[in-house]
Amino acid sequence: MSDLNELSKAIIQYQEKTSMSDAQLAFSSHFSVERIHDLKAGEKAATPEETEKLMAFINQN
Repeated sequence: MSDLNELSKAIIQYQEKTSMSDAQLAFSSHFSVERIHDLKAGEKAATPEETEKLMAFINQN
């Protein structure tokens, strides 16, 4: 397993802080649950737009 990237770490830390499930995060941030899983696992790289949108969501909440 590869090291987690910064976005993956941010997602995990946010979920730990808020006790938010993947489904809740997906619904709230307007991403699919599958995409949240991929990003958290580092399976697929986020686009710059996805990174910007998710980081904005995390930082605002």
